[in-house]
Amino acid sequence: MNTPCRYSDTRRREFIDLLNDTDQYWVEVMGDRLFHDLNYYDLFTRMWLRSNKARNGRNGLNSRNGSGGPMETFRKSELYQLMPNVSQRTAIKYIQIAIDNGLLVEQADPGDLRSRRITMSADLKRKIELFLDYSISVFEAFPRGDVAMGDRSAYGGAEHDA
Repeated sequence: MNTPCRYSDTRRREFIDLLNDTDQYWVEVMGDRLFHDLNYYDLFTRMWLRSNKARNGRNGLNSRNGSGGPMETFRKSELYQLMPNVSQRTAIKYIQIAIDNGLLVEQADPGDLRSRRITMSADLKRKIELFLDYSISVFEAFPRGDVAMGDRSAYGGAEHDA
């Protein structure tokens, strides 16, 4: 693990403010504090990422227009893997709450009628993309700031542009 450059406390506070702003936007976009949880963030953004890769290929072609093609469907067991910080039992509860609230859509698996497939609702996909666009714009607007404090080589960190 690389040791980062050290920054002033002012710069650190500015960064925390940026993170808090994006966190608050997540709450606003999701529309319910129930989903203000990093485990939902993991689940929803990883579902979006896998669906996006499936639609656009691993190289990200057409990622600027983003919305083409159907959303990927997942088996519930696949979704548990997208929530690595909770047990499978807890993941089951989270997924069911998202289904009950209309963020995830559950449907019969045409290949195995005993099985169910899960996909993101169109509304959840829209919300995730709003959140991602907002976050990118906030991080891009974050001023570069002053050079890191002290001699960076003393901390083993990489050189930062001013």
